[in-house]
Amino acid sequence: MDRKLLLMISCLLLFVTAGFAQQNVVGKVTDEGGQAIPGVNVRVKGANTAVSTQADGTYSIAAQATATLTFSYLGYTTQEIAVNSRTRVDVTLSENANQLSEVVVTALGIRRSEKSLGYASQQIAGPDLTLTKEQNPLGSLAGKVAGLQVTGSSGASMGGTQKIKIRSVNSLYGSDQALIVIDGTPISNSNFGGAENGVDYGNISQDINPEDIETINILKGPAASALYGNRGQFGVVLITTKKGQMGGKLKVSLNTAYTMERVSNFLPLQDIYGVGNNQVFTTLTNGDKYVNGNDESWGPKMDGTPVRMYYSYYPQDPDFGKLTPFSPQPNNIKDFYETGQNVNTGLNISGGGINSSYRLSYNNGYIRGVVPNTSLKRNNFGLATVFKLTDKITAGANVNYANTQSQRPTQGYQGSFTGAVQWFQRNIDINRLRNYKYADGTIMNWNVNPNTTTGIITNNRPSDWNNPFFDAYEVLNNDRRDRLFGDVNLNYQVLPELKLSGFIRSDMYTQNITHKEPLGGRLVDSFSSGKYIGRENNYEFLAQFMKGFGDFTLNVNAGANLFISKYNQQFQATAGGLISPGLYTAANSIDRPVSTSYIRDKEVRSLYAMASFGYKDIYFLDASVRNDVSSALPISNNSYFYPSVSGSIIYSELLKWSPLSYGKFRASYAVAGSDLGAYQTA
Repeated sequence: MDRKLLLMISCLLLFVTAGFAQQNVVGKVTDEGGQAIPGVNVRVKGANTAVSTQADGTYSIAAQATATLTFSYLGYTTQEIAVNSRTRVDVTLSENANQLSEVVVTALGIRRSEKSLGYASQQIAGPDLTLTKEQNPLGSLAGKVAGLQVTGSSGASMGGTQKIKIRSVNSLYGSDQALIVIDGTPISNSNFGGAENGVDYGNISQDINPEDIETINILKGPAASALYGNRGQFGVVLITTKKGQMGGKLKVSLNTAYTMERVSNFLPLQDIYGVGNNQVFTTLTNGDKYVNGNDESWGPKMDGTPVRMYYSYYPQDPDFGKLTPFSPQPNNIKDFYETGQNVNTGLNISGGGINSSYRLSYNNGYIRGVVPNTSLKRNNFGLATVFKLTDKITAGANVNYANTQSQRPTQGYQGSFTGAVQWFQRNIDINRLRNYKYADGTIMNWNVNPNTTTGIITNNRPSDWNNPFFDAYEVLNNDRRDRLFGDVNLNYQVLPELKLSGFIRSDMYTQNITHKEPLGGRLVDSFSSGKYIGRENNYEFLAQFMKGFGDFTLNVNAGANLFISKYNQQFQATAGGLISPGLYTAANSIDRPVSTSYIRDKEVRSLYAMASFGYKDIYFLDASVRNDVSSALPISNNSYFYPSVSGSIIYSELLKWSPLSYGKFRASYAVAGSDLGAYQTA
């Protein structure tokens, strides 16, 4: 009897032990396109056992035969699958649109859940930026990002300067604009302006192809941008471009857009009084009343009185010596401007093989400005490619080329008719000024006076203002810019949790600018030209570690960067006029031409690290440090260090109160380092 009881107890113990015995479960996690997903969190539900998938998407985990496995990854729908005594469980994860909208690109190009950030950040999707088809995509950020201000010159729609300021932070030293980073590559946003000519040649953020943008993420405050050095102290605009997909089908897209532009919101002007500063007509010796070259309109009433107009002073004019009714021209300023046109055409080709992906893009933009004889042409070419060399090694390249050619309007107080709102005659028929040049080459000007005895023009140089059409068609501001920027990279997935990456990033441009001032206007005829060459290289190493420990997550990133900037500027201009009118070269200068050159070199060496801790997807803590050594500072004091720390709590997860869908408390502290430009210290 005892032997039978002992045997029954032994069998029962074996049964119970078998029920709790663990087995090794293996498998592979892929996306809907069949591509392996590394770093997926694989967890035994209800236990503290968890692993991450390898670079090839495979995993191995110890689990009971009756256990349930949970597969989760940022941007994908979490799945729970019962083991059911199987030793292999393969899983296909589907993208989750809601989660994808919460994934943001942060410093160093690291993708994180928005709720885990302890600092302010806001992401804008590419389609939201290209809806209005602006030539400068950064201009599309206006009104879409809290605390972000986009300011532009009057020529912004013609590729003029647009400045990005976050939270209106100002600086007494250098630029206070946000740093622009494209696929991890900081790019120059220099602007070129002709102070002597009142021309805005724009800043070079306009070289970005709007159709290439997948997302733009705005990092606000020093805690968000500490890892980009002193250039990121006023915030960072992170631009992520579109890529191809490994194993993806060939996709070809062609799009075109056409928009028109009109000048609106003219200031209301009076149409009672004409040229002059008193209500008495000036007269010629023969008694004819005439319109003088005054640029004010507080003279006699425009009641139809016959007068000699400016064109009647020119013997070459068919109306020479004739009288014309002194009448108002209500639309003479409005009718100067034309209907602008904006044509944008893009072609994109993307796809991939088993171990590669690619995306080719081309964009052509053409703008005809609202100021007559102004235009801008731009061509963009882009290539983004990734090659999987082994299961653990990938190489990639992002290359962008932009060519811009333009003929820009003169701006400012003496710009192309911009002063007419304040200084112009309300009695001038603007259409009469269009044919500004007579057959013998004489320029018709309105801001002139006749000889009071003969009624003929004797001094044709305008006293204050040129004929606006002479300015538009003869005073020419041309520029051409060639820009190449991008990176090549090599990535090694040492472990599922550890990735090493190396980058060579470059941004280089050459800008040529010319200004032609012809004979016949208020200024001496002249010619000037400038050539601006810039190059910025970043040599970067980055190590990324990511691992989950039960309810804890840990992300650690450390790296080094060598930044080298070189800039060269050459400028020359004529002096005293041109020997041969119409020959625009520095050698044609009457006096000795002006010639200047400028070279600026700078180097910054940096070390940085960042760590992010998470607990139960509710509590988050981030910390970062950076140290820069700058060639622009004295050797004895050329190193500066700045840290940052931030934390956040998703308190809505703690309260579990249904009316509150989402609540977050965050706080941050950062020290932003500051540098100087080259050669600003003794």
